[in-house]
Amino acid sequence: MGLLDYYRQFDDVDQEEVNRELRARRAREKAQALAEVPTIDLSSTEWPDFPNSEVMNAAIATARGAVNSYPDRHAEAIRRALAERHGVAAEQIVVGNGAAELLQAATLALVEPGDEVVTPWPSYPLYPLMAQRAGGRPMAVDLAGGRADADALLHTVSDRTRVVVLCNPNDPTGTYLSADEVAALAGALPDHVHLLVDEAYVQFQDVEPRDSVLRLVDAFPRLLVFRTFSKIYGLSGLRAGYAVGSQATGSLLGSIAPALGVNVLTQAGIRKVLEIGDREVERRRSLVVEQRRRILGALHDLPVDAPPSEANFVWLHAAGMDGAGLAARLEEAGVIVAPGGPLGADDHVRASIRGAAATDRLLAALATATGAPR
Repeated sequence: MGLLDYYRQFDDVDQEEVNRELRARRAREKAQALAEVPTIDLSSTEWPDFPNSEVMNAAIATARGAVNSYPDRHAEAIRRALAERHGVAAEQIVVGNGAAELLQAATLALVEPGDEVVTPWPSYPLYPLMAQRAGGRPMAVDLAGGRADADALLHTVSDRTRVVVLCNPNDPTGTYLSADEVAALAGALPDHVHLLVDEAYVQFQDVEPRDSVLRLVDAFPRLLVFRTFSKIYGLSGLRAGYAVGSQATGSLLGSIAPALGVNVLTQAGIRKVLEIGDREVERRRSLVVEQRRRILGALHDLPVDAPPSEANFVWLHAAGMDGAGLAARLEEAGVIVAPGGPLGADDHVRASIRGAAATDRLLAALATATGAPR
């Protein structure tokens, strides 16, 4: 066979089919490797895999060609793309160096020394720190059955409250408040209180369309919704997030935007992932939903319980065992999880959800750690 004849045999090959086969082979190889490693780490919440290589290449190409130039400090192209995606005006969006930084900036803008920041607890540990850095007082409201209780939050709100902050789905419990519940809370808050909703994990929820809460911003001018590219998009290292508010929040949005914008490498990566990343996001979401159902269903046969999670992790409690003890036993069984103490509850652990092989390892480790039959 001549050289040209050799290459002609590939003329009718479907490239998409080839790509699917390559991805399937990589998945099998990864699952086999995961099954063989002595210890797997399920303690963190960011996505464990790289984004599409084109996203990484976009940032690299920008580093080679524009690293000596100042970025567009308003991130106009990104805001336009996000505005079209969410059905809002570009003026209703600000892009920042991670959702956490934008949340901190909003708290600094709204809270004076002695003011209060109300949040369900346990939740993201940044929230009490946000209040303290603004000179305010964090006011923790115990979760009811792992879920935020709107009545309890409203009961805690006082004349000194300036902010109520929700992580939705909540980290570390994974529980979710529907758009109707968030709307009821936003509508009941007094005029001097802003509601900040942190939707870092919203793409993993399987309750309602992912923009259901975000679409409330026009109805509630003191509501701000925060999103990140650190979780399902797999861009934690680029530090990128954004906030969405109503047209009436323009001055507040302007005050929380970083003064000199987001760096050029990050902007290039975000533009590319918004252009080509939706298919991978859906694949990751479907994977998490499937494995989450497996884990929560399997807990019925173990002396372990968890609230219904809508995130890429589960909040586990083993009868008669504190979180540190459960985490230690799981590590002995080859699975590292996050002890619940630093996250707000000493008797729990948080375990991230990965693929099927990781689920197998987690369930086997839970059975070993709790002495349950396998």
